[in-house]
Amino acid sequence: MELKTIEQFIQEHGLENGEDILRAFTKRVNLTLVPRTTREEVQIGHSKFGGHPDLSHANLHPGENMTFLAQFRLNDLAEFESVDALPKEGLLSFFYDLEEQPWGDEDERHLWRVLYTEETQLERVRVGEALNERAVSFEESYAENEYSLYELLDEEMYDRLLERFEQEELHAIGGHPSEVQGDVFEEIQETYGERFDHPFLLFQMDTSEELDVMFGDSGILYFLIPEDALRAKRFGETEIIMQCY
Repeated sequence: MELKTIEQFIQEHGLENGEDILRAFTKRVNLTLVPRTTREEVQIGHSKFGGHPDLSHANLHPGENMTFLAQFRLNDLAEFESVDALPKEGLLSFFYDLEEQPWGDEDERHLWRVLYTEETQLERVRVGEALNERAVSFEESYAENEYSLYELLDEEMYDRLLERFEQEELHAIGGHPSEVQGDVFEEIQETYGERFDHPFLLFQMDTSEELDVMFGDSGILYFLIPEDALRAKRFGETEIIMQCY
């Protein structure tokens, strides 16, 4: 959503707490699946959801139990202000055990993986079953912190505002997560302590009929990393939260 759309809504309804409402929105990069029109796979090294991952060596694949979710070519994101903390080059790849469906507890850390490479010589590694493959497009816009916004508006006004920027699937990088069962940033802090005082949403992946994947009961999976670890490219410090209905 554009900021001017939110400002217009505030003016139309004469809302006196407009500045607080605007602060309940943060910029992030929303990800949209690109419909597949041919049988050809997405090019090696390009951003995509599903299919098989592109790695510098086949032995880097975390194992058959780890489903490859997505990979992002970071120079596709370099122009966006809201994810400026990301490296400008390289490839980020995300894996998750869909059979075990971990929620993000400390004793489950072997059930997800984030890989980062700056290598340019990559190969498609065909291990295990794959999700449906789709290319991805990127758009920077504003997204709401639902719990902050709900405290600022009555129920009718809250619903009217949210109607203006509903999306079918909520895939994103950066900004504030789209919560299902509570504030995701608060939950990651409660689980992992003060090292997550400044969390960054590395990747939010929604349940998707298009990709044929579901997290819990139509939930959302969040990959989060401390900002200092992100700037130092310590992607091994990424943790997850999974929330569902």
